[in-house]
Amino acid sequence: MSQQASVTLESHRAGYRPQESTGCQHLILCSRLLTARPNSMRFLWLAHAIPYPPKAGFLIRSYYLLRELAREHTVDVLAMIQEQWVTTQFPSLESGLAEAARHLQTFCNEVQFVPISRVNRPGGKLRTALEALVRGTPYATYWLDGQHARQTVQELVATHHYDLIHFDQIGLVPLRVATGDRPATLGHHNIESHMLFRRAENTGNPLLRAYFRREARLLRQVEIVSAPRFRIHITCSELDSTRLRAFVPAINVESIPNGVDCDYFRPLPARENENSLVFAGTMNWYPNVDAMKSFINSVWAGLQRNIPSITLDIVGSNPPRSLVTLANAHPGITVHGYVEDVRPYLAAAAIVICPIRDGGGTKLKLLDACAMQKCIVAHPIACEGIDVSDGVDVVLATEPREWIDAISRLLADASTRASFGINARRLVEAQYSYRSIGSRFRSLIEYAANGHGI
Repeated sequence: MSQQASVTLESHRAGYRPQESTGCQHLILCSRLLTARPNSMRFLWLAHAIPYPPKAGFLIRSYYLLRELAREHTVDVLAMIQEQWVTTQFPSLESGLAEAARHLQTFCNEVQFVPISRVNRPGGKLRTALEALVRGTPYATYWLDGQHARQTVQELVATHHYDLIHFDQIGLVPLRVATGDRPATLGHHNIESHMLFRRAENTGNPLLRAYFRREARLLRQVEIVSAPRFRIHITCSELDSTRLRAFVPAINVESIPNGVDCDYFRPLPARENENSLVFAGTMNWYPNVDAMKSFINSVWAGLQRNIPSITLDIVGSNPPRSLVTLANAHPGITVHGYVEDVRPYLAAAAIVICPIRDGGGTKLKLLDACAMQKCIVAHPIACEGIDVSDGVDVVLATEPREWIDAISRLLADASTRASFGINARRLVEAQYSYRSIGSRFRSLIEYAANGHGI
């Protein structure tokens, strides 16, 4: 966004005040005076992307945990403007920022959005990646760092007495120097170095493999060195906690699982389309693209031989042209791109597939499908961090033959599909409701703010 761009908010709407700082656009989009609750604390939430709307995996987690924390405490938010996440959801960047501010203001106190200066300059991400390469620092931390962001954090910390500052992602670690000795926690949506090591293993390009391994080693060092500066590290699963403790054993690590809004994602009365599959996920995320390309190339032909009428809907924003071209070459496959509401697509499918074999963290798309009482066939890696049981809540498949056999069998047996769906819904209701997960998260932040977990 250019320095001249602005966000216009209705002046009669109490609590909003657009503001620009000198040199680089800086938005303080809402600030309201909250009545202090008895025993409430004040927290600063640092986010690497604006946590609204909650329509992508990491945004969903951030949004719901932030909302649950703000139920009992005063929370200020400082979020980086990742423009592609905003413009995918809204007609323009300006309208998206305004709407995000309006919504977050309904439960947060002061909300600020700041641009990512390094990727907004000429050359953008490529220039930033080359600079990180030359400096010997990982791209994951270098691209979010910047003088403007540090100054904004310093001003907030100097102005307000925060009981604790929550860093929502490892890429924000360079901003820790701007928070002084204030207590802090660090969220891990994935164990990022582990994810990069796995990505290096899975790529067939020797140059990319070397690059990803280098990035993984550099980021692993950041994770090790910065770890003691946070009272508690918060992961998405016990598996990720184990991975983190493996190379930083002397820290406090707690897992708060990803969850699902069981009221929003619920079984719908829509009739299932016969012999239909669906995959839902953000399609500029490389594990999702890899999953779909691999599935089309290695599984689809075998499925069509068994079931000529089979269809596959691929739903999710920003699909790359290479995937669209591949899908168009295979009858029965439709790439939809961004949709306003994914639920009708999930409801209409006979089977939800999740062939993800890369990445880390917990796949929220699986939890959404479970909550909608769908029959799911998934790769074991896609289920990491979720307490599912093969043959009870999901059907696991790894090799192409396993995928073909499992899907063919289930498409012919509606009662078995229904049983899997019922079990999946029961699982998420018992373990993954965001109201209960959010309460646990809030208690953990309170615990850290009170001096524990050091």
